Amino acid sequence: MSGMLRIVDDIEVTQNLKITARERGKIVARREGHNIFLNLGREWLARLIAYSSFSPLTPEDDNRVRYMGFGIGGTRQVAPGVANVAPVVTAYPGTNAQTDVDPTVLRLERPVRISGSSSTYPGLAGDVWLGAYQIPVTHTTATETTFIRVFTQEEVSYAPFLSVPLSEIMLFTNGADPGSALNTGIAYDTFDTLSKTLAFELQVEWTLRIG
Repeated sequence: MSGMLRIVDDIEVTQNLKITARERGKIVARREGHNIFLNLGREWLARLIAYSSFSPLTPEDDNRVRYMGFGIGGTRQVAPGVANVAPVVTAYPGTNAQTDVDPTVLRLERPVRISGSSSTYPGLAGDVWLGAYQIPVTHTTATETTFIRVFTQEEVSYAPFLSVPLSEIMLFTNGADPGSALNTGIAYDTFDTLSKTLAFELQVEWTLRIG
């Protein structure tokens, strides 16, 4: 119809990721990026805001963001001399083909344990692959949320994995199983290799912004 005013309101989920390595409190390395909200994340968000029943009151999806996990996959892995030799390659096998511009990514390509007793894949009961963020979360503005998680010196890097060349990270909901390496995620990023050792801790700050 002539003269009709058309208003388009695009709502996007944008993200910022900051990973800081500290040795005895001193910053020794930093990675920053703008990661992607995956297709699975968009599907989860669409279900999160809807009810499947009013009597009883039942949400379509009641899971919230809860976990983060690291991997050594992705195309930005630049330490093949560590990633593709024992004991790392035995415990965390796979390729390095995933990118952080592909929203169809489902999982970490080569997930690594936060803690555990096994050195093979997929591991044993008691292995922990995901870590919960600390609460309360931070709201710098009314339309953004920052999830923070500190991975301690003893996490990720422990005998026999004395140096773990991290290069990918994923965000997960409460529906994920921390004891499994095969979880699907809602957001993903790759970054230039950051080798985790017992010398330092990693602080992850993952911000989701609605706008």
